[in-house]
Parts: sequence; C-alpha cells; structure tokens
Amino acid sequence: MMKKFAFVSDFDGTLTDRDFYHIVMDKYLKDWAWNYYDEWKKTKKINVDFLNKMFGSMDRSEEEILQDILELPLDPYAVKFIQMVENNGGDFFILSAGTSYYINKLLEYFKIKNVTVISMEGRYHNRGIQIMPDPKSEFYSEMWGIDKQKVILSLKEKYEKVYFAGDSEPDIGAAKTADCAFATSSLKDWLTKEKVPYIAFEHFDEIAKYLVREKIITDF
Repeated sequence: MMKKFAFVSDFDGTLTDRDFYHIVMDKYLKDWAWNYYDEWKKTKKINVDFLNKMFGSMDRSEEEILQDILELPLDPYAVKFIQMVENNGGDFFILSAGTSYYINKLLEYFKIKNVTVISMEGRYHNRGIQIMPDPKSEFYSEMWGIDKQKVILSLKEKYEKVYFAGDSEPDIGAAKTADCAFATSSLKDWLTKEKVPYIAFEHFDEIAKYLVREKIITDF
C-alpha cells in the first residue's frame, strides 16, 4: 500500500538560509577561497571535490566546527513545517549532496526527530571535515556524490505524492521528477531555463500555505 506523501528538502541553502561551505569560506578561508571558487566555476561544477577542498582547509578543532554547525541559520519555519508534515501523515526527508556529518548534529541540537537523512557520510579529519561518497550506493553520482533524481524516483514507488524543495544545480533532476517542485535561489533560474514548472519560495511558511490550499496539510 502506497503511503500518503513525502516531502523531500535539500539542506544547504534550502532548509538553511546559507550553504555551510559559504560560511566556512567567509569565516576561515577568506579571499583565497573565493578566488579558488571563481576559478573552479569557470570549468567545473561545485561538487564533492570542491567541498572537500573547502571543508578540509578549515584547520579547526572538532569543538570549534561543532559550534559553527550549531550556528547554521535554519529556516525560521523549518521545525514547525517538519512537524506539520508528520502530523498530516507525511514523511519528511532531507536529501543533501553535502554530508550527514553536520546535518545530523544540527537536527540533534534542534531536537528534530522522525526525519530521514539521505546524504553522504562524513568525518572529522585533519582538523576539517571529509565527505566520503559511497560508490556502491544505489544513489551514487560521480559528479555530485549523490543522484537526487534517483532518490525521488525511488520514493515515488512508495508514496502517492512526492514534493521536493531545492535551491541549486544538483537539485534540477529531483525537481523535474517530483510531483511538485518548490524552488529558491538559482534553482529558479535553472528550472525556468529548462521550462520545468515550479513554485518559488523564500521560506517554508510559503510552502506550508500552498500545501494548506491544496488540502495536503491542515492549518499551519
């Protein structure tokens, strides 16, 4: 029997107001990192190799990094939204091409439970964070480390409706495949360019109001 619905959200820049690697670059790595970023983007995608370069250059203790994780700017409506999904018979997923290393720590800090995190393993290593993609995973992507479109296709076999929210290029495939896509930041431009329908948003209260209008959830 199919479950009612799944709500799948990207993490960095979607469930949080900023990407963790942007914060790391601003706080610790300064100008060289942004110059490196500009050069990298001329010929390559912002992928696991790039993230590992940034996270691996932090040169901070595990305690200092934990503090940075706990200060990540979570969407002000995220906790309530996740609870509303659960209260209305849905399941909430975080789908990230970052790492569960920092996602799980933030969820634990905010006491957010009953959320499934689909991401890559990570660890504290050489005074930084190392992301460890799993080439044996059914969702593995050589480019991004995780293929979000494959994840959405898998969930559509189990749920009547699959909703997706994202903010950037690795989210394009998932947005195309979901029953309904919510887009913020550069994902809006990507989807517009590819003529993929989406609903624009800035914060999760806007998504909640849409789902209330569609009678997917009750009052937010």
